[in-house]
Amino acid sequence: MGEIVGKKHKKVKFLGMRVVKTVIAVYICFLISFFRNGLPFYSAIAAILCMQNDHANSLEVGKGRMIGTFIGGIYGFLAIILINFVNVELFSYIHHLILSLFLIPIIYTNVFLKSNSSTYISCVVFFSITISHGGDIAPMYFALNRVIDTLIGIAVSLIINMIM
Repeated sequence: MGEIVGKKHKKVKFLGMRVVKTVIAVYICFLISFFRNGLPFYSAIAAILCMQNDHANSLEVGKGRMIGTFIGGIYGFLAIILINFVNVELFSYIHHLILSLFLIPIIYTNVFLKSNSSTYISCVVFFSITISHGGDIAPMYFALNRVIDTLIGIAVSLIINMIM
């Protein structure tokens, strides 16, 4: 009773290895952030996004994420310098126009480097630097830390995935 003839029942596991590896990687990011006296948001997100079923897939995702992070970080840094140099009011229509126009070189840099899959992360990193933290006291310091935090998350995810 209760069994359907002719249909296979798939056993559902509560915790798969990918879940376990992700939790461990995120916790390690929290610990590293604690010792760096920072916030673990970007490293934890990078660890989650890079964790894949196997090490080879994690390497591929991590590579794209690193490329995209560097591109977005560099252009974010350049945009902040330009906006400060020409003394554009933050969050004005000119500021938004400049940030929007920066998407052109960001996208084409990814295409030029034949790293189309990293385009989205380049744009996310760029906007996280220029919009979310563009008005900070030290936005260039944030840009550098954003790249470092992401690289930490990627590295932790790759190491955990390789070990487990």
